[in-house]
Amino acid sequence: MLKPINILISEDENLNFVLLQKLLQRIIKSPLNIQHAINGKEAVEFCTQDTDLILMDIEMPIMNGFDASEILKQRYPNIPIIIQTAHCSKDHRLKAKKLGCNAFLAKPIIRKDFESLVSYILPAVAAC
Repeated sequence: MLKPINILISEDENLNFVLLQKLLQRIIKSPLNIQHAINGKEAVEFCTQDTDLILMDIEMPIMNGFDASEILKQRYPNIPIIIQTAHCSKDHRLKAKKLGCNAFLAKPIIRKDFESLVSYILPAVAAC
C-alpha cells in the first residue's frame, strides 16, 4: 500500500483551495491527505514533520504567507513550500527565495505549469 502524501494548502479563498485540491487529485496517484489552512497562523499550527508539501498564498488575514513560510522553514527546513499568489512582483519572488521557498507560481494557476512543478518536487520528497 502506498504511503499517503500529506499536503497543506494555505489559502483564504475557497475557490482557489478547491482548484488546487482538484489539480492535486488529478496529478497525484498516491492517496492524499489534504489540510486546508485559511491563514498563515493556521498553516503554522497545522503543519507537522509529516507534511510533504505546502502550497502557500501570500495575502491572507491574521498572518500572511511570507511570515508563515519563514516560521515553517525554521521549524521544518526540508518541507518544500510553493508560493502561489496573484502578487507576483520581482520583490515578492526575491523574498520567497530568500525565505527558502522552493518555488513561486503566479495566479491564475496554469494547470500544465502546476503539474510540472508538483511532479518535480514530490519525487524528491518521497525519497527523504
